[in-house]
Amino acid sequence: MRVVVVGFGLGGLGSAWHVAEQVPDAKITVIGDERPYVRHKLRLVTQGMDLWVSTRHLESKDVEIILDKVTKIRREQKEVVLSDGRTIPYDYLILATGSNPTIPSRLKGGENCAVFRRLEDVQRLIDEKPNEVAIIGASFVALHVADAARAIGAKPKVIVRSRLIRRSLEPELSAKLEEFLAERGVEFVHGKPKEVKDSKVIVDEDKEVSSEMTFVATGVSPEITLAKEAGLELLDGWVIKTDQQGRTSDPNIFAVGDNATVIDIFTNKPIYMGIGTAASIMALNAAKALTGFKAAYRVPRFQKDVFFGGVHMASVGLTSVEAQNEGFEADRVYLSGDGWGDHAYLVYEKSTKRVLGFSAISKEEVGWKGMEVMMAMIRRWPVNKLGVEVS
Repeated sequence: MRVVVVGFGLGGLGSAWHVAEQVPDAKITVIGDERPYVRHKLRLVTQGMDLWVSTRHLESKDVEIILDKVTKIRREQKEVVLSDGRTIPYDYLILATGSNPTIPSRLKGGENCAVFRRLEDVQRLIDEKPNEVAIIGASFVALHVADAARAIGAKPKVIVRSRLIRRSLEPELSAKLEEFLAERGVEFVHGKPKEVKDSKVIVDEDKEVSSEMTFVATGVSPEITLAKEAGLELLDGWVIKTDQQGRTSDPNIFAVGDNATVIDIFTNKPIYMGIGTAASIMALNAAKALTGFKAAYRVPRFQKDVFFGGVHMASVGLTSVEAQNEGFEADRVYLSGDGWGDHAYLVYEKSTKRVLGFSAISKEEVGWKGMEVMMAMIRRWPVNKLGVEVS
């Protein structure tokens, strides 16, 4: 069996490793256009961290590593074409092409802003040594840029249109996160960014945010160029549609990571997660599918992070807003202390008391509690199994 993996991120390297483990006789080739590194720790380059990832563990299993760019998929011939003209045949192809930062078209001057996705992006921040950095966006990446800016001695100014990390946090926790980060020197400006010009960002109609370097961190778009040109089915024309094992509309092609959908554990619908924890599970599912395994591992969205070395967050499953939007009659309970962190909310279904979501902001580690809640969701536990009583 010849398996070709495109992509050097968590999904790509994870897929290669799991295939090597699950299908020992497979001939595996991994192709990527930049040396592999830990992308989600990009900000730590400002603190001197080496992010390069060794591929020795793969090469010890006779996995072939090719540093090049795939320019085309020839489905009929079952081969991919590289930028130097070479062709690599496959029996199964795994696409782990990731995603790209997006800049809102409505933002005037946005094309002149920096993004934060590759090593050269953080190196540019280090080289330019700005005193003030404006960051448009309220995402994890926006806060990573703020962290990196602070590390080089710059003043981070985060421009928030709605609230921080709203997809993952209850509204009160977004406010608490902002409070904690403001204590650490981050300036927050609320409003709609209109234009970037002359070393400033115009917000709403009457605010000006001075900046020597401006980043946009408002979101990403899945990298689907190869899939689209090959005629694979897309969901809403935006992301590669897959089944629960990661199989695309072509049974010989799988997609994992930020370029593909997953099947939601609560609704059984295809959704987009775009996070590393999902990519790792998707990689395992694709590898097991190659062995003839019919089922798939499914987990809720799980995110944990720490900002400025002392502000911890964790989020698992649905927020109360998401739960209601998905048709659940949901409620939530506020928790503090006893391992839950400084401020946390547990979201549950009213009728069954089934755990649907958890999010926390704390000055102490809360990721392990997130793991406990994630297992409760997988097992469909009621909240009292976590020691929480609700009426």
